[in-house]
Amino acid sequence: MIRFLRTVCLAVCCAIVVTACGLFFTSEDDPLEAKLATVRDGTQPVPLRELTDFRWDEVHLFNEYTDGAFIEKTVGEPVISADYHAAGSLLVFEETGSVVKTVTVTGDYLRADQPTFSADVLAAPNGSGALRLVSPGRAAPN
Repeated sequence: MIRFLRTVCLAVCCAIVVTACGLFFTSEDDPLEAKLATVRDGTQPVPLRELTDFRWDEVHLFNEYTDGAFIEKTVGEPVISADYHAAGSLLVFEETGSVVKTVTVTGDYLRADQPTFSADVLAAPNGSGALRLVSPGRAAPN
């Protein structure tokens, strides 16, 4: 009986660890990427919140070749295990200070003047196939 309980406890602990670690892996081919591409090719800014289907109150944008220590310092917790070298951008979404989702956006077309934005951030077409994250009331430069 004790052996059975140990096995069950071990299985439950493993499931919890695997689920928790899933927060630190990026989601490629996320529906958000297709929605961002539509905004990029459009003419009007769109609230980023309208493009997501999960709750968040802060987002961080990191482009290719961002130092892993900078990402951890900005987010406040480990997100990736090394420097970010993927061909594209990394969006890290948080709610009340905890990472809820990371999304890798392929292609190097996301830009911003800062790495962190609140939930009212806009995704604005920026010309030449680029997209810029901007705070409301601030026009995206072309």
